[in-house]
Amino acid sequence: MHPGARILLCVFSALALPGLSFFYLGLLTLLLLWPAIGRPARVLALFRRTRWLFLALFIGYGFSLPGDALIAGWDWSPTRQGLAAGLAQAWRLALLLLLLEWLILRLPAQALLAGLYGLLRPFGRLGLPAERAALRLGLTMRAFAEAGGRGLRQALDSEDLAGRLPEVIELQVTPWRGRDYGIVLLAGAAMVWLWLNG
Repeated sequence: MHPGARILLCVFSALALPGLSFFYLGLLTLLLLWPAIGRPARVLALFRRTRWLFLALFIGYGFSLPGDALIAGWDWSPTRQGLAAGLAQAWRLALLLLLLEWLILRLPAQALLAGLYGLLRPFGRLGLPAERAALRLGLTMRAFAEAGGRGLRQALDSEDLAGRLPEVIELQVTPWRGRDYGIVLLAGAAMVWLWLNG
């Protein structure tokens, strides 16, 4: 599948997930667990890095939505309805992360760069410099790689950053095939159908 098609599928999924019913969420969970089994360490690491976001969703919904108090007689008790909504949102976030890992994070950096360039290139007629945007993205990705465990700010502040960046970034442009267009059109039609029937 073309990298640009993968990126569009991930965007469509992020737009469609909030409107999915529990039935469709269950089906999607079963579909995404199969590719996740092959890379459990990567998936667990992804969830571990976002654990505070999961906790914030759970607590935020639990204490902000009205409903029946979980602890009777306690004014600051979270509500059952809020906690249930928080769990549902955390479930949707977990599915989005699984989709992100399956569609995007498995791509090598060059393929991801080529996909973004392919999506930006049609906007060149409107004055958007797709080549410059791709170059800046490539340099940013290289800075992240060079940062290692120090963090991006330390890598960008270092004096020898210019010497560590590459002089040339190769961009391999992959042409779109009919299958790629078909997948994107089918995903877009499914998203519209879910919006109209949700």
